[in-house]
Amino acid sequence: MKKNSPSTRNVTFIQRMLNRINKKRIKWSEIYLGAAGALHRLLVEGRRKRAAARRQQQDLPLSVLTSMKLEPGDIVYTPSSESTYYAGHMGIIGLDGKVYHVHPYGPVFADTLDWYLTRFYEGDRFIVFRSRLRQVGDRAAEWVEDHYRQVKHYRLQTDLLSIERNYCSKFIYQAYKFTSGVDLWGRRFSKIKQGFIYPFRIERSADLDVLGTFYK
Repeated sequence: MKKNSPSTRNVTFIQRMLNRINKKRIKWSEIYLGAAGALHRLLVEGRRKRAAARRQQQDLPLSVLTSMKLEPGDIVYTPSSESTYYAGHMGIIGLDGKVYHVHPYGPVFADTLDWYLTRFYEGDRFIVFRSRLRQVGDRAAEWVEDHYRQVKHYRLQTDLLSIERNYCSKFIYQAYKFTSGVDLWGRRFSKIKQGFIYPFRIERSADLDVLGTFYK
């Protein structure tokens, strides 16, 4: 029986060394992943769960929202969630009581409030805003009814004057800006006609009051 040649023994030795190194790497990877997972659950998931629990204590059931009498110009905002593609979504109440909202599958819809709420998942939150001036909300509501058919494409476009290419928060921004000059973005340089009107910008507007927060 032939003995292993020196080259064969060297290859075998190298393979054993590599195997030991790989085992150590796997072991340390398991330790790292375990520790990282524990920290994530402690610092991130735990905080999210606690925040969600606090919100549920503060928020009202969705049945309260559906029984409310919303006024023209009121804004219904859903913060970032899976059903909003983690971007947030909002609609505005028209003079006819319907929720007008620009949507990727629309490009624009006019829904009853009950139907609008079915578009979102269990656990989603809804924040309702109202303009501090009644006539401002009425004008915005009238504008969306008159112009929603002009929206032809759902686009995240920077041109703030374009109605044809639009998205949910920009459409609401236009309704207030074009009718009463109210800038829900609250920019320092309001004459600039370019930019993205993210939903959270309108959420922070000083021109709106919060009517309530609700959970589904």
